[in-house]
Amino acid sequence: MKQNQKTGSFGWVLRNSYKKEVLMKENIEWTKLSNVKSFDEKPEQLVKVKRDDILVVKDKDGFYAINNRCPHLGLALNLGGCDKENKTVHCKFHSSDFSYETGDVKSWLNLKGFEKFMSWLFSKFDADAKKMMEMDPKPLETFKTKIEDDYVWVGIDQNA
Repeated sequence: MKQNQKTGSFGWVLRNSYKKEVLMKENIEWTKLSNVKSFDEKPEQLVKVKRDDILVVKDKDGFYAINNRCPHLGLALNLGGCDKENKTVHCKFHSSDFSYETGDVKSWLNLKGFEKFMSWLFSKFDADAKKMMEMDPKPLETFKTKIEDDYVWVGIDQNA
């Protein structure tokens, strides 16, 4: 394991944002992340790029990068896991699914059973909880990726 690399809970690889190689091209800031081979062992890696925790996912078609914050309440998406066959990431906190390829919402607040009952109950007594459960679906923020010199790079549009 490299010096600026550590493993977090759930086996996610975490890297500090310093000492990263950064290039600016056509208003996209490209940040060099990890060697392509590191994804053979850990196909989902969480990296810090400036203000964002970015989840990079490798599947049979390539590499994808998303903001690790659920657009519903900002909770960590990496804890819910990825379904590579359907190209989705799951928010385990509110049962929402998003395409890690496009950012599209696949299911929003798909609560069942006890979770659904508790959400209903909280919304009866807490106006903020009610607002949170009535939010319109929001797409997930995605980022461009590229492979260059056997490294995965993520591109963040500075105009977004």
